Amino acid sequence: MAQAALDFTAATATTSWVNLPRVLRGNPDRIIAGTLTKKNLMALYSEYMVGASGTPRKIYDDLLLTPGGLCPFCGGLGQVHTLDHYLPKANFPIYSVSPANLVPCCRDCNTGKGTSIGTQLCEQTLHPYLDDDKFFTDRWIYARASRTDPIVVTFSCSPPANWGLLDRQRAHQHFVTYGLAYRFALQSGAETARVVGLRSNSLKRLTNADFSEYLLESAGSAGFDLNGWNRTLYAALANTPWFCHADFNDPCWHLD
Repeated sequence: MAQAALDFTAATATTSWVNLPRVLRGNPDRIIAGTLTKKNLMALYSEYMVGASGTPRKIYDDLLLTPGGLCPFCGGLGQVHTLDHYLPKANFPIYSVSPANLVPCCRDCNTGKGTSIGTQLCEQTLHPYLDDDKFFTDRWIYARASRTDPIVVTFSCSPPANWGLLDRQRAHQHFVTYGLAYRFALQSGAETARVVGLRSNSLKRLTNADFSEYLLESAGSAGFDLNGWNRTLYAALANTPWFCHADFNDPCWHLD
């Protein structure tokens, strides 16, 4: 068990977690470590951590609170309801209760990811706490607003060109695995309508330049993830000239 922990740390240094020894799904009686079977190790999590009391359950609860209630896999879109095994316990049972392998997660992300993980480095989704800083400090998710009534916002993954190929592939894998394009678009519809309502009423006295600045301030909010739906949406709206210049009180505002 101690060696497995060291192996995980070494894999973290090279972001190569999928290369750690894995076991096939099923076969619960297979011996994994010492006399511990796969079933024993999986039960450490389900029965002796989640279903326990005292210190094990406190560790579980403390991990749940780490991101302040917002799921780090989807940039705070969903609320945390469970812990996700970054390396699925069905394939990596020896890490079933390893804190570094347990990430707070919302239901949608937990369901979207499923219980499998790829075998190639490019198939690894991002680890919210152990991955390279650039995934969280560089913008790689963008949005585009279409001049329709109602406004339709679409999201896409476009990592910086100066990133290595593997990092670009992993960002795209994360974007697809967690269904961020669809989920971000759903969330953005109501928020865009809210902004349009504000612009038509309490913000109508702002000049076009001031309105754009207002949107940019929201896009720069440090309280949200850079590549989360909200900051990405506001950055897109702030940099969309027709949106900043539109008179939303005109019923034909959406026509060229």
